[in-house]
Amino acid sequence: MTKHSGGCLCGIVRFELSTNPEIVYGCHCRFCKKSTGTAFRSGMRCKKENVTFNDAELKTYIYTSPEHGRSINVHFCPICATTVKATTDRFPEAQVMMLGTLDDLSAINVEMHMFADEEMKWVSFGEADNVYAKNRLNADGSPATPIEV
Repeated sequence: MTKHSGGCLCGIVRFELSTNPEIVYGCHCRFCKKSTGTAFRSGMRCKKENVTFNDAELKTYIYTSPEHGRSINVHFCPICATTVKATTDRFPEAQVMMLGTLDDLSAINVEMHMFADEEMKWVSFGEADNVYAKNRLNADGSPATPIEV
């Protein structure tokens, strides 16, 4: 049963999510701004087994962070260059699907933001949003404390 479907701009890459995402977020870190070319990345963390792709192949750009040395793998359509997903060394069981690739953009809400200390000053957050100065997880894997906005 499909909960959500989506794909790239040209339509070559298609996917289906069988469940709702585990986490939906906006990331305001410098990497996400630079790699998307905008103010922040909006992503949905999903377990790999809950996402099915068609047979189109994705290209991959591997970025190794100078801050922590782990890789972030950006997967994109080889035709239209739409970033469809990202995978990381830290969470090998998961993948981040890009929110903008959903067919129904109204189906998911972003209610959590990370790296708010790097946000563009004109970005605002909702009253009920969980907002973190850095990552939602501390370096040791424990949950970080949201900040007041």
